[in-house]
Amino acid sequence: MSNTYITAEKHLPNGEGAETVLQIRDAETKEIFHSRARVSKDPTQLEQPEPLSVVKGPHETTTEQWYIEFVDETRDIEDRLEELLEDQQERSNVINTRSSDLNVLLQYLVDAGEYDSTADAARALLFAGLADEHPSVLETYVEVKREHETDPLREALEGH
Repeated sequence: MSNTYITAEKHLPNGEGAETVLQIRDAETKEIFHSRARVSKDPTQLEQPEPLSVVKGPHETTTEQWYIEFVDETRDIEDRLEELLEDQQERSNVINTRSSDLNVLLQYLVDAGEYDSTADAARALLFAGLADEHPSVLETYVEVKREHETDPLREALEGH
């Protein structure tokens, strides 16, 4: 890998210096990958800054110089999502926030006809929030899930 990277403005987190999972392209190899990183326009805000070209505009023809600092590159997001996907088959899929406030607000949305149930409301709002705040994680998950569900070797082994 080179030490120059590229990302689209739409993949940037809301605040500079915030740790996020970012979709990045290696400028030299053209490899696209996801990594946990911090980004900033000011290299002094990062401990180990590397150049990051941020493309933006309707055709991504405008480039702005930013800097990236990779955090914990030892665990690839795809590997972690695959591990979690397999573990999920043995766990409950219930997510409990234990929040009376959220319960009241979700029930209000159900009563107002916005959703069929509080579970539907929670799912829709969580996915919408994830899509807004962590789109690269959702995109990677879709790829991992597709590969997981169409693995012929795994299907053959599970079928016996």
